[in-house]
Amino acid sequence: MNQSTFFNVSYCTDPLFKLNVLKKTTSTKCDICLMDDNNPVRYGEFVEKTYAKHVLRVHYFCMLTGTYIQQNASSGGTGIAGFLLRDILKSYAEYRSKSCYYCRHPSAPIECAQPTCGRRFHYICGYNNSCLSQFFGQYLSYCHQHVPAELCKPVNTKERDCDICYKNLPEVTDQNFNPLAIIRTHCSSECPAGLMHRECVQKFAYSSGYNFKCPLCWNNKFKTHAAESGIFIPERESAWEREPNAFKDLHKRKCTAVPCKVENAQQSNQVSELLGCQICGGQLMHKLCSGVTDENDYLCNVCMDDSFANLVQ
Repeated sequence: MNQSTFFNVSYCTDPLFKLNVLKKTTSTKCDICLMDDNNPVRYGEFVEKTYAKHVLRVHYFCMLTGTYIQQNASSGGTGIAGFLLRDILKSYAEYRSKSCYYCRHPSAPIECAQPTCGRRFHYICGYNNSCLSQFFGQYLSYCHQHVPAELCKPVNTKERDCDICYKNLPEVTDQNFNPLAIIRTHCSSECPAGLMHRECVQKFAYSSGYNFKCPLCWNNKFKTHAAESGIFIPERESAWEREPNAFKDLHKRKCTAVPCKVENAQQSNQVSELLGCQICGGQLMHKLCSGVTDENDYLCNVCMDDSFANLVQ
């Protein structure tokens, strides 16, 4: 993507869909929800598309989850990522006058999928009020009272850390319980009973793409559970596969640590014990140089940073 400036707003240009991705907080409002929040991890990237001397700006997740927004385009450069511009504009008539149940402001594009409920809400308001929007199948959404029961089971977070970032999980009480703020591992009897911040899992999904798996047991079944729990998994290559020369170290049977702690050591068993990153296999290191006690915990700097810290802000 090429960095540019448009009306003093920093953005990147996506050559495939011929649109701009806004990268900084602005007063620009989404044409679907009419809100200006810009947080790609929570609400999807804020994109803009020029057409017939007009500009359409939308949160990507507002577009994906809008109950009456049809996805009829191909994956080419027309429209926005599979959505025709005319379908987005036509959808306004279905929700422009509908007020959000949570903020009471108009243009609430999501309708609770529970029959007879009828609640409408913005994706942003839903995210902040324990609602669920699923990113698979029919992309159904549920208000806070109708989230499927299997996703609302109580969890004990006392003295528990997130299994991705290793920071404290919020202590859950009856007053602050948000069943979707914490993602539980849900793979098999062999999978540890893990708990993770929702945003940590979303960052991991952005980084992993097609290779998204359970961070604890690497089971593919976790992908379905995550999508059911409101995690968007992009259909693209993993960040470590897009990184130039990401696999160059696989062909160097040499420790990449600087300095290497065992380079001149006489302990041959340590010198020969080289670990590869558990995600990309790169940046080979001696176990002693890596600083880990369990070889399954070793992640290289690229995958650690790209997966959990340096996602587009």
